[in-house]
Amino acid sequence: HNNLLALAVKRAGCPHIGLRVGQRDGLPSIGLAGLLTRYSPDVETALRSFVRYLHTQVRGAKSTLTVNGPVATLNWEIYQPDLPANDQLSDGALAVMFNILRELCGPDWTPIGVRFAHRAPAQLQPYRMFFRTTLCFDAEEHALRFSSSWLQRPVVQANAALKRVLQKE
Repeated sequence: HNNLLALAVKRAGCPHIGLRVGQRDGLPSIGLAGLLTRYSPDVETALRSFVRYLHTQVRGAKSTLTVNGPVATLNWEIYQPDLPANDQLSDGALAVMFNILRELCGPDWTPIGVRFAHRAPAQLQPYRMFFRTTLCFDAEEHALRFSSSWLQRPVVQANAALKRVLQKE
């Protein structure tokens, strides 16, 4: 995928193509992990399911959720950080995770900030328009940071019985 993405950036002349692709995806794009996430009773359980089952759909990367007092962090880590177009993959993953949090929390959800473990791109406007929050580049991780108070919110489409059935499969 990395070489194909690097070629797409070059051919399309769009240095933020990873962000654009990720903006279109959410829970449905991650299969069973998405269903388990969607039908969780609350946002924290949903994100823990997302982190736990992401490997069923994504190879070569992982996500973790950490809570440090009032701030929760959902990060994205690629196992081989020196591959071509990893910045594009990570930008896309952050956009997908952003959309997932919006699906779980509703349209009022906003992050405290978005962190990128790569240099700032020449064109910041697409990032500002999509994330609408503080952007930090050259960070130690790719991550969405948000208020941990969102974790206790119920997921609108929660269905505990369906989640139990899905986990058995």
